[in-house]
Amino acid sequence: MKFQDFLNNIAAENIQGVSERKFSTGSLSIDQSTALINEATFSYFENYAEKHNFTQKFQDLMSGVRLNNTENRAVTHFKYRDPESDLYSKSLDEMEVLAKLIKTNFNKIIIFGIGGSYLGPKLMHDVFSNNEIQINFVTGSDPAEFEKFKNLDLSEYGLVIASKSFSTLETLGSYEEITKNKYLNNTYAVTASRQAAIDYGINSNNILGFDLGTGGRFSIWTGINIGFFLSNGRTAFEKFLSGANSIDILSSKKPGLNPALSLAIQDIVFSNLLNFDTTLILNYDYKLRNFYAYAQQLEMESLGKSVDRDTNELLDFNTGSIIWGGYGPQAQHSFFQHLFQGNRETNSYFIASKNDDLNFKQFKGQTKSLRDGTIDESDPHKKVLPKRYTTILLKSLSPGSLGELIAIWENKTIFMSMFWNINPFDQWGVELGKLNTKKEIE
Repeated sequence: MKFQDFLNNIAAENIQGVSERKFSTGSLSIDQSTALINEATFSYFENYAEKHNFTQKFQDLMSGVRLNNTENRAVTHFKYRDPESDLYSKSLDEMEVLAKLIKTNFNKIIIFGIGGSYLGPKLMHDVFSNNEIQINFVTGSDPAEFEKFKNLDLSEYGLVIASKSFSTLETLGSYEEITKNKYLNNTYAVTASRQAAIDYGINSNNILGFDLGTGGRFSIWTGINIGFFLSNGRTAFEKFLSGANSIDILSSKKPGLNPALSLAIQDIVFSNLLNFDTTLILNYDYKLRNFYAYAQQLEMESLGKSVDRDTNELLDFNTGSIIWGGYGPQAQHSFFQHLFQGNRETNSYFIASKNDDLNFKQFKGQTKSLRDGTIDESDPHKKVLPKRYTTILLKSLSPGSLGELIAIWENKTIFMSMFWNINPFDQWGVELGKLNTKKEIE
């Protein structure tokens, strides 16, 4: 059955209801009961997933079957977090060697990267930075951004170019603008294009590679995340990978036992049955304030597709969602009025780490307000109707819990692509933009 035909068999007005959809992983507590999707709807979509072998497809992805059909590649990011994979130990060993080499010479680092080479590493830095090593990031190509670096004595800094292709215009441009190519001896590269880095002039001993089958937005599990390794060491990195791997194991289970699939169903229902155009991600932990930006690239670059992967036909239903978000305590004073009383609803995720500070109390207060509203309020200007939302609570903010959170978002995204039958691993629109920008420069 085609997906559109499947959708036509369920009426939007019949999905409303209370379910007890709650999942507990090693570090996450996920509550979908307030999304107000009834159990019959979840089951309806889970039956579709079972008939179309979603579990087997996911297992095939993890085992290296070439399911990235438009690029004719296997998807390899799973292998970096699977302790049974050759890539797992190889990558950790190579990161350990490069980290030791860098730290022997420098305790101040500048990392140049953009997109997946920046968003993930910067998120990890926001959460787990320490005083042992100073790490700065440069992203983009506007000289105004990195003016402050021009007056530094760059001989005191280890310089890391993070680029899968080692041809990213913004990354190389900012590096060249700041360094004038005078500091190649203290420059390191993390790339899937080793020869390109060598041709650029990087010492081969200073290059950390990763597999071409790992997309940029899925590369946080590789040497792209060298900043976190430098700050926190191998053991912490292994805990990060272990958290992700535990989610992969859950994502390999049948429908009903699979939290990533359940979250994907929720997003599909909101997008395709309720016509919600946006997904809102709110974080009530300051260290996670930029998680929404990471999720934004992950989802919008993966799901912004409109062609069936098998038939090459244009799809006749919506795919993807506009992802937006913010840091909860700040957002409460900017766009929450719209969230509570606006007449355009959104698929809302509230994420918090469990503690007793004001952030957590705000998280509980705001979600209670959304859940209950003010049903008995007689003044229409003050009345707030109950709204749908989902909560994800981290037992603590640790490498393992963040690994779980990121992996469940990745796997949710992949399951959504299965419903829509699109390829979530290519980004030909992005490539077109890069090509035409290069032509303008030339």
